[in-house]
Amino acid sequence: MLKNILKTLQETGDLVMEKASDLNEKAKETINDAKEHTKEKALAILDEWVEILPKLKTMGFELTSFGISMSINPCMLAEMKGETSDFSDEKLEVLLAQYKADKSIKLFLNVVKTTLMLHRKTNAPMKDVLIVRLEVKFSPEIKVFVGRPELT
Repeated sequence: MLKNILKTLQETGDLVMEKASDLNEKAKETINDAKEHTKEKALAILDEWVEILPKLKTMGFELTSFGISMSINPCMLAEMKGETSDFSDEKLEVLLAQYKADKSIKLFLNVVKTTLMLHRKTNAPMKDVLIVRLEVKFSPEIKVFVGRPELT
């Protein structure tokens, strides 16, 4: 009887180990599938912004640098500059109306508009150059500077 109990325990242990191994393999497959989906989504986001850059050029922004960073979270880095005087509130409103259906361009233009508005509130002299640093990753980040920033 003791032999039968030990044999049953051994068989149960073997079955548990086999099931745990199967679950582990399925978990690895699921994680790999999720990683691939995440990578594809990140690359699609980058591609969307690459297609937006020529539109920004027509608005008056010159692309001064461009780069791609590949890691777990791929990133596109772009820096553009334009003349501050070319982006009056009126022109920004016209551009926002023109691109009202494009969420990414609307975000971009709203950050420019907000930066200029807040800069005017500082009563600091307006610089001639408007610099936009764009970092596109899962969470897009847009930095706009009036004048050349000292910190990078």
